[in-house]
Amino acid sequence: MNPGALKLLVDQFLALRRPAGRAHPDDVMRHRGQLNYRKKLLRNFVQFWSTRGRPWPIPSAFALEWVSQGANPQHPFRDHHRIFALRGFLKYLRGTEPGTQVPENIFVRRSRRTPRLLSEQEIVRLMEAPSRLRLCEPFHGLTLLTLLGLLASTGLRIGEAIRLKTNETHLDAAPPHLSILESKFGKSRIVVLHPTVAARLRLYAKQRANVLGNVPAATFFTRRTGKPLRYNVTRTTFVRLVRHAEIKAAAGKRQATFHSLRHTFAVKRLTLWHLAGKNVAELLPHLSVYLGHLAPVDTYWYLTATAELLQTASVRFENHRQERTSRP
Repeated sequence: MNPGALKLLVDQFLALRRPAGRAHPDDVMRHRGQLNYRKKLLRNFVQFWSTRGRPWPIPSAFALEWVSQGANPQHPFRDHHRIFALRGFLKYLRGTEPGTQVPENIFVRRSRRTPRLLSEQEIVRLMEAPSRLRLCEPFHGLTLLTLLGLLASTGLRIGEAIRLKTNETHLDAAPPHLSILESKFGKSRIVVLHPTVAARLRLYAKQRANVLGNVPAATFFTRRTGKPLRYNVTRTTFVRLVRHAEIKAAAGKRQATFHSLRHTFAVKRLTLWHLAGKNVAELLPHLSVYLGHLAPVDTYWYLTATAELLQTASVRFENHRQERTSRP
């Protein structure tokens, strides 16, 4: 193996990780930046390998030596990025050279931060906030209001909502639903809508048609020009909305994000099932599918314990215990 051949394998590996053709322009830019960064890291590894005796197959110790080269305690994520990029490439390389060793991840996996849940009052204030934004023309305010309402009532990811195409909204079907195609992990799913949600989306579609006139627009949520919403701009606007809604973050806790609406939806759904006396263990896989998760285990993290959730679960457990003890 020579440096040129190994560099070609790096390029082939990165080519497999290019975003799908359906990806949103914002996602394409982000993935492109990530791929360029990994390319820079892996090209550096090839140079390191070519000047250190070119061991072949590549051993784990040699890979870890490159990861630790130039380590700096002031930049802890620098080594995380290096080993993440290199492990992926070495797994790919092992397909053609079985003797390739993939080092273990020597870094402790960071635990997910506790999601920021929103109360019903905070969601109401958040949805009222677009009308108070300065320099926000009426149609854009309506778009933001409808977008927030859809996220809160379905738990969609923000990327799924802004990529949603007009022909993927089936608002007059029975039942009304959305087709979420090739989303995260390449999964597709049907998201059934409550009749009140479908009614608000139909109202938005009507006003959208009046504003756009003959201007073509592929996405359901759009700007006056017919172009799709841009994620970075929408996220910045969301920060302003949170500020206008006076939604505060507790000391040491994270502030609300778009994903807070998704987390809140999942926890609220679980709480309502508990209150209705439903078998939550049987229903949880359905919630997992509805949210577009790979497996129910990915949904458990969303179900952060809240006072209301703990109370309803405790009452149900106590009722179940009493039923068991009263049986002859």
